[in-house]
Amino acid sequence: MECLSRAIRAGSELLLLVIIFFAVLISAEAKTFSLTVPTRAPHNAKAVVWYHVPNGYDVTAKRQWRVLVYFGGRNCTGEKEAKGNLGWRKWCDENGVFLVCPGFKDDEYWEPKKWSGKALFQALSEIAKTYRIDTDHLFYYGYSAGSQAANLFAAWRPEKCRGWVSHACGVFHEPGPTMRGVPGLVTCGDVDAARFVIGRAFVAKALRHGESVIWKSFPYRPHDVPAGSLELARAFFAYFSSRFESDLNPYKIPDRKMAEQPFPYVGDDADGIYWPLGSPQAAAILPEDRVVLPSKEVADAWGKPGAGLPAAANVANKAL
Repeated sequence: MECLSRAIRAGSELLLLVIIFFAVLISAEAKTFSLTVPTRAPHNAKAVVWYHVPNGYDVTAKRQWRVLVYFGGRNCTGEKEAKGNLGWRKWCDENGVFLVCPGFKDDEYWEPKKWSGKALFQALSEIAKTYRIDTDHLFYYGYSAGSQAANLFAAWRPEKCRGWVSHACGVFHEPGPTMRGVPGLVTCGDVDAARFVIGRAFVAKALRHGESVIWKSFPYRPHDVPAGSLELARAFFAYFSSRFESDLNPYKIPDRKMAEQPFPYVGDDADGIYWPLGSPQAAAILPEDRVVLPSKEVADAWGKPGAGLPAAANVANKAL
């Protein structure tokens, strides 16, 4: 009888754990929704946009909530992206960010001027009817075909963009004065040869035009998404979200001193090592390999500290 009682208790505990697991899973799924937007694009008569409401969303909070627009690979549905692909939902839950994932198909959706830009902002307007989201300072992330959209959407309405990240991108906007002040991050594996050359050339041209763009290459990586590129993208978004916290709080005065401070670190893309701004080592970096980094957290995600600087864990080239 005692053995039977133990077995029953063990079975009950296991059942309870299973119930808790599925309750958590259902709770997370219940915060992920989709909506449709009518368009005149042939393959997108009812364009689908998925979105995830972050854990901890508080409708009574006297502030707005930031939005990350995530474009997956070409013709993705947006559903798996909103439900956890590449870990963006987890990051958004941890940082109180709404995740919006368009499921546009074909019809040159990466060109926002044609139809998809209007569709995205219609979707954001619909979400804003229920949730207090900030649609004036968007973050954009994308990889492969989605990286084109992340960049071109940011350039289409730069006044609505707080920052953008493109990984493995083959098409960028034409650099110019309208994108000054809109920070960007471009990453690519160096075995993804065509996109690597395009990305590096774009960053060089953008910097000459006064744009703020960080470049990071990943040695021996093909057309995939290294874990280090995601770590860097998240450090980038976290930094600029914190730097411009006043976007979300109408009662918070922007920190002008912080906005005027130069970025404190300089990386060398040739060896992946960064140094403090003003150091002899930073001054010696060749212009074509020079990468200016805005914070220690971003610098640690970007590469390794030079000799004598405190080290941090780095996963820059790990596979997912």
